[in-house]
Amino acid sequence: MTQSKELGTLVVVVLKARHLHQPSFYKQDPYAQAALSGQTQRTKPDPKGGQHPVWDDEFRFPVLADPGKDQVNRKLEVSCWKDEARSEDKLLGKGVVDIESTLKTGEFDDWVQLETSGGARGELYLEMTFYANAPPPLNRRPTKLKPSDRLSRP
Repeated sequence: MTQSKELGTLVVVVLKARHLHQPSFYKQDPYAQAALSGQTQRTKPDPKGGQHPVWDDEFRFPVLADPGKDQVNRKLEVSCWKDEARSEDKLLGKGVVDIESTLKTGEFDDWVQLETSGGARGELYLEMTFYANAPPPLNRRPTKLKPSDRLSRP
């Protein structure tokens, strides 16, 4: 069995949601959930959060370099759920974020569209920051001098 290498840590801040589906007349207590590489974390329910809950919770996920599974390890799955006290929690909507560009740029701040089989079900605002274990690659600009003039004296 091969050991997958850890590239760094992805910090995900689940800030808030808007226009969530509300299946009943009463105010719901929604919570958000995020999953990456088989690891799942969730926020606390926002009491009476309704369609526009606010959480401001932070999750930390290890980002793995696993040959053959990189496509799976680069998809952050987010979802919002209605917290039900007496029955099974109800899915309000879910979405997927490709974190490949976040791993290159280091940051992501945007709304993520949530959907169910019934169509669009609101949006979730995420702030993500990637902290690499290795130093960043050297992006040297090309020199303006010709190689023969670089170390020569006038």
